[in-house]
Amino acid sequence: MFKRHRAGFLTANNLIALAILTVALTFLMVNVAAIKEQRQQMDQALTVARLAKEVSTQVATGQPAATISRQGLRAEATPNYVRVWKQQTLLKEWRP
Repeated sequence: MFKRHRAGFLTANNLIALAILTVALTFLMVNVAAIKEQRQQMDQALTVARLAKEVSTQVATGQPAATISRQGLRAEATPNYVRVWKQQTLLKEWRP
């Protein structure tokens, strides 16, 4: 009788360990997905800033207006503004 009780105790411990492991892996996968999404947003923000700087430099060197398209983004600048678009969506606008 003692052996049956001990086998049931080990099974309960194994189930608890499995539940803890499942929760830990789920937590890890959620965090990995969130970090991946955050990295993509940061990469896009960096690309937008670089593109805006490049197009504003063209205007600063004497062109009345400039437009650059790269990686699905379009940047346009005049002496009054710099805008960066993704398709029809305005991502960022700077005004002096």
